[in-house]
Amino acid sequence: MLVYLLLTIAIEIPIYFLFDRSRIAYTTLILILANCITWPLLHIFLQTTSIPLVVLETGVTIVEAFIIFNFLNQKISKAFLISFIQNTTTTLIGVFLNKYF
Repeated sequence: MLVYLLLTIAIEIPIYFLFDRSRIAYTTLILILANCITWPLLHIFLQTTSIPLVVLETGVTIVEAFIIFNFLNQKISKAFLISFIQNTTTTLIGVFLNKYF
């Protein structure tokens, strides 16, 4: 499972830097910490409840958008856009990997 967390981080960080390339070390740390909080929670809820993946991912997107807004000083609309693109990309890749591998 750790491999999937690392893959998520490896995908989401470069996506963030498509939008903003300032404070690379700090930004990377914040994004890693955000994923280390939201990723395990998503999988706990996914395996212990019947909440659909799309609802759980929406929650993750909202939480990560607020983290980006508060800690990385992005406008709220830009934070939601970045978070939406990051989480949509990683979810689609995750669904593909689970289905075909």
